[in-house]
Amino acid sequence: MPGEVTIVDGGAVPWVNGRDVYDTMEPAFRDNLGDPDRVAGLLSRYWMRSLWHDPVTSRRIDHVRTDPGYRDLCEAYHDSVEEALFLGGRVELTAEGVFEAGDYFWRPPGWVHSAATAEGFECLLMMEGESPADGSGRVSRVVRPDEDAGRHARPGPADPIGPRGYVRRKEGRFMVWREHDDTVTRLADRGVPGLRSKTLSSNAVAAGASVLVDLPAGWSRPVPAARHERFLISTEGVLTAGGAGLEPCSLIAIPAGAEGPPLETAEGARLLVKVAAS
Repeated sequence: MPGEVTIVDGGAVPWVNGRDVYDTMEPAFRDNLGDPDRVAGLLSRYWMRSLWHDPVTSRRIDHVRTDPGYRDLCEAYHDSVEEALFLGGRVELTAEGVFEAGDYFWRPPGWVHSAATAEGFECLLMMEGESPADGSGRVSRVVRPDEDAGRHARPGPADPIGPRGYVRRKEGRFMVWREHDDTVTRLADRGVPGLRSKTLSSNAVAAGASVLVDLPAGWSRPVPAARHERFLISTEGVLTAGGAGLEPCSLIAIPAGAEGPPLETAEGARLLVKVAAS
């Protein structure tokens, strides 16, 4: 039997300061944030709403914002895939460039980076955690010297870009909306017209994908079951899911084989649909 659908109303989740998030971080992450005497100051500029946390795989999906002047204390890489869709502000990631609202990255394990922002930024930040089909390991942080920024520094793997490639900086704000292919995302019954989308990343050998989908005004349909686990994260507009009104950024987790709730939007809404690779 499939598991139960989970709906998280992002507007009801309080913002938590990074200093209070510290204890919930994976030990291999929090113990490698940089100079211990400066970590509290770093985290004081970091705010988070936790939308999903699976301690078994270490997967996290968080709504994040930072205060102006946030800057990582050092360069580092993760053993987990890291993924982000930016919602506002402006941030520079070393060796990857400047990100603004609508931009996206998918970073395979092992690539060295750090973040700095003068004005602050807001994003959906996702750590994939243990996912063999996406080439992702458990969440961690491994400190590296500054000169390693932009390089792959994780020992061992023969294929450092993994099955989705290294999406270093996709300027989603400049991508065109295309007729949506619902084969993997399964937001409606086959043959239902009216959806547009932007594919941000996709797995070359499995069904995993991250797709930004535009729901038109007046959309009202149930979400059918699919073979893969899906996360639907609202990014714009007011959405009703199973009768519950959801503001951005809210999350609907639909296990493999389970039917999702009916989705309705009077004025239109946008969803980041994450289909788990398997």
